[in-house]
Amino acid sequence: MVFGWLIRFVVVMLLVRLAWKFVSGFAQGATRRPVSGPARGMPLVQDPVCGTYVDQGRAVTARRKGTVHHFCSDDCRKAFLEGDVSSA
Repeated sequence: MVFGWLIRFVVVMLLVRLAWKFVSGFAQGATRRPVSGPARGMPLVQDPVCGTYVDQGRAVTARRKGTVHHFCSDDCRKAFLEGDVSSA
């Protein structure tokens, strides 16, 4: 009998503690200033074939006449290198 009440008491105390941590963390996060400044945007480059803007880190590249060109796909790169599209 006493053991059942003890377990209930411990469970209630754990729930109260969790609720308190949640509320205090929420309040602290709402009042604290951000640690870092705003995030910078990722550099985008324009595909000379189709005009799509692509993340420079994920773009497919080709070097032509000493200039690096960035493409959204291998198909656009192939079309550019075959000369189907003039250089932008």
